[in-house]
Amino acid sequence: MKMAPPHFNSKIRPGTLFNRGAMKSGAIFKAQARPGALFRRPTKGSGADSQRGKIFLSLAAGAGRGKHGLAFAGVYLFTLLLYARPNDLFPAIGSFPLVKVVAIGIMLIYIGSKISAGDGLTVWTTEMTMLMVIAALGVLLMPIAASPKESLDTLTDTYLKTVIVFIMMVNLIDTRQRLFSLWKLVVVCGAALGVGAIRSYMMGEFAARGVRIEGLVGGMFENPNDLATALDLLLPFAVALVFVGKGLARLLYLVCAVVLAIGVLVTLSRGGFLGLVAMGGLLLWKLGRGRRLKITLAAALICGVLLATTPGGYGARLATIFNTDQDPTGSAQERRQLMELAASLAVRHSVVGVGMGNFHIHSIHEKAAHNAYLEIAAELGVMGLIAYLIVIFAPLRSLRRIERQTAGMRSKGEREMYWLSVCIQAAFIAYMVCSFFASIEYVWYLYYTAAYAVALRQIHTAEEMESSLSNNQAPERQDGQRHSLAIIPFAPSN
Repeated sequence: MKMAPPHFNSKIRPGTLFNRGAMKSGAIFKAQARPGALFRRPTKGSGADSQRGKIFLSLAAGAGRGKHGLAFAGVYLFTLLLYARPNDLFPAIGSFPLVKVVAIGIMLIYIGSKISAGDGLTVWTTEMTMLMVIAALGVLLMPIAASPKESLDTLTDTYLKTVIVFIMMVNLIDTRQRLFSLWKLVVVCGAALGVGAIRSYMMGEFAARGVRIEGLVGGMFENPNDLATALDLLLPFAVALVFVGKGLARLLYLVCAVVLAIGVLVTLSRGGFLGLVAMGGLLLWKLGRGRRLKITLAAALICGVLLATTPGGYGARLATIFNTDQDPTGSAQERRQLMELAASLAVRHSVVGVGMGNFHIHSIHEKAAHNAYLEIAAELGVMGLIAYLIVIFAPLRSLRRIERQTAGMRSKGEREMYWLSVCIQAAFIAYMVCSFFASIEYVWYLYYTAAYAVALRQIHTAEEMESSLSNNQAPERQDGQRHSLAIIPFAPSN
């Protein structure tokens, strides 16, 4: 007589993703967007730690990853143009808005690719909601701003471009390979800017107040403080590529990391230096688990090399952070006055700000606040400041969760995920410090970093689901094999 094995009742029901008790059968399907839906609705959860938007079931099954290749190639091209600034490198282009044309073309390709695939246009995350809040405040305050045109220009020429690219990056960076490919691009481009900065310093090509260099290309890389911020933010990604690379590639990215660090120093940027110290300290502490003594000694050696290359008078300039009266150029004194004015405006306009891009109208000699937190509070009020802070801290929280889950793991994939989460955290720390000394609240520095963090969060969630599927399908296959065995009747011996 055939008998059902005792474990038969515990078999996973067909169509069930996880065992009973883990979650309700089919719950994962409820998180999916309907075909053709505009957005993937967020799942219920707490804060930034819950995976917002559609919980990529197709990604968990290993299918659908790396889709929309043409749109991703467009993001890659846009990022290259962002660093190369072709209008500066090739004067023959003149004022033709090449980057804007490329951005519009990429957006159209992205929308067409999503619609043709039957996908929603975008996932929807906490960070995305806060970006929309900032944009909405910019629009609402425009009629009462001293210069509505300045608000409109800041919104359309600077901010919305970064928001659009953020949305596309969050949706298109769905594999580690895509993340690495973008990091390789920006690290090499940043190293080129670093080499240009070092060369300018060595050649004595000073422009800012006659004692500081200018960037290799114009725009946001021309100002030495903005250049230092950009190089600071790229350094953790170079470190990540050193950890995951092999052979000559690892050596290449190590050289890039050194060039980026020296490039920060030759800008003579006080904020850039503090960002470099804060970011380096975090990397040493978290990546040096179990071997902190060796890494500390290596860091001391690296610091010795960097100090040997430190420009003369840099120490005295750094001292003006704490004693502004000692700055002979008057820069530190002016910044103190601007920060005091920005704080005063932020308090007086805590509910209704002065309008996006309008701080300089209320400022001293049309100067920016040189502090992103105070400037956005003055321009958009306390609501704008809160939204801005959430864009910073929500990704940090999810990165810390990934760090805790993968710390001490032995598999290559989990160790790699740990390194990536720590390095993106270091980039956020560098931004948080540098933005105390620069008005960069609407430009790409923060939003590229936040997009990397959200993309990594989604990749980690997809990989966790893939692992869960594999673990739950293995017992089911074993059950099927056991049921296929014929039961041999007992034959008594003679």
